[in-house]
Amino acid sequence: MRKLLLLLLVLPFLATGCFDYQELNNRAVIAGIAIDYVQDNYAVTFEILNNKKSTSGEEESDKTYTLEGEGKTLPEAFQDCSLKISKDPYFAHLKVLILSEVVAQEKMLDVLDYFIRDASIRNIFYPVVAQDSSAKDILKSTTTENPIVSTSIQSMLENNKMNNGVVVRKDFEDFLNEVIDPYQDAYLNTIIKEEDTLVLKGIAAFKDHQLKTILSTEDAIAFNTLNNDSTNYYISSVCPNDSTQSITINLYDNTGTDFSFEEDAVQIKSHLTASIITDGCKFDLRDPEVYTTIDKLFEPLIEQHFQNAIKIIQKNQTDILGINNRYYKKNKKALEDWYTKDFTFDIQLNVNKNGLIFEVNEND
Repeated sequence: MRKLLLLLLVLPFLATGCFDYQELNNRAVIAGIAIDYVQDNYAVTFEILNNKKSTSGEEESDKTYTLEGEGKTLPEAFQDCSLKISKDPYFAHLKVLILSEVVAQEKMLDVLDYFIRDASIRNIFYPVVAQDSSAKDILKSTTTENPIVSTSIQSMLENNKMNNGVVVRKDFEDFLNEVIDPYQDAYLNTIIKEEDTLVLKGIAAFKDHQLKTILSTEDAIAFNTLNNDSTNYYISSVCPNDSTQSITINLYDNTGTDFSFEEDAVQIKSHLTASIITDGCKFDLRDPEVYTTIDKLFEPLIEQHFQNAIKIIQKNQTDILGINNRYYKKNKKALEDWYTKDFTFDIQLNVNKNGLIFEVNEND
């Protein structure tokens, strides 16, 4: 009798496996979403995977198609777009969310609220900010090489080794956690359209829930290096005896950036590893004295790159480096006026060439 009672209690749970099941052909799989805000209206664009198979004698169907909707509120815009789909909209495989600069500046609270409340959307997609164009234009930038824009952007964020100095691998949940964190600010990658190519260009820096500024590619790489997130950082310098030639190094490893705090200053100490990529100066790299020369070439360049990024962050009071958070962990209190402090640098650079090491140290 007890076994029968137990079986009756368990059966309803075992029977729910197909409760919400639908054939794939009855679903419109949403791969990407773009959100713009134009003339006091939200404009939403869906990139939908095309699961229609071409019949014999017909040309192959496009891999995706897009639909657009609009409304005074974001839920109205989503509903307007969804009503134009003949199948059931399916958001569980969403790859990318593209936001216009206007949305990122003025409407992020609406976006965060909508995506938190919608249980059909999993928070593991990548949000990015469209730079110098609408979010819709980015999402509709299909090419023969990249027929699914959302998958292409996802791949750029996850696999593009050449852009690792710029790339921010952050899903929606990570971004949300930064937005609500009282001790640091959030940031995302920006993406632009150059002719027919999409490019990860820089970093959109937020303060609370509003976009404050966009870091250029160079400043984004410097920021990621300071934040221990960069694996490719190319720096070139003209040769000391021939201004028509140059030498290039790649900072490919940051073993740890440490922040120390004084009354009116923040000191940043970084240990960097680099390799020489090109040597138009034709240095004798077997000579240890050459590395002293390289030291003098790259010390001001590295420091200037870091200073430029820091000045932008300070000017906009956007704590994307989590300076307040670092201070709180060490002192158990907030550093509210961190952006008024002077920043100094102590950078130790290990160039991996024939086992020779040189240091870049501001205090020497």
